[in-house]
Amino acid sequence: MYRQLVLPLVAILLSSSVWAEKADRDQPMNITADRCQMDQKTQTSICTGNVVVVQGSMKITGDKLVTKEDANGAQYGQGWGSPSRFKTKLDNSPDWLEAEGLRFDYNGATGILKIMDKAWVRRGKDLVIGDVIIYDMNTELYQAESAKGGRVNITINPKKKAASAVQ
Repeated sequence: MYRQLVLPLVAILLSSSVWAEKADRDQPMNITADRCQMDQKTQTSICTGNVVVVQGSMKITGDKLVTKEDANGAQYGQGWGSPSRFKTKLDNSPDWLEAEGLRFDYNGATGILKIMDKAWVRRGKDLVIGDVIIYDMNTELYQAESAKGGRVNITINPKKKAASAVQ
């Protein structure tokens, strides 16, 4: 059974005014890899070997990627790597959201990113580590889980005070 930790909407890691760039989901998805197979009828692609996906500010890298687009234009991806990496710019912030794991699932319709196996998510200097991390880009809700007997690890750094507040 998994041990579970859920961080609320006003998460310790993210302020309520910071969001992953929503405009990214409206941008075209560009995939480069050593090999790709695309089925136009089902809108499914399977890419292997040094896979790089870019969609707006979002970048995903890994060893294998399976993507699909539904009838409404929502894009989905599953990736595997040693490790797979995910990076996206946050709205209203100079920060980037970075994540890494051996596997991931991304649901463009819901904005849910699930990172699995040796997973971590970082924003600035704040870090969440677990066996499975689910991140909702719409609500900024994190859910971190560890395997039985394991623990979730969260590092939260104090925010820098403005120069005028220190004086």
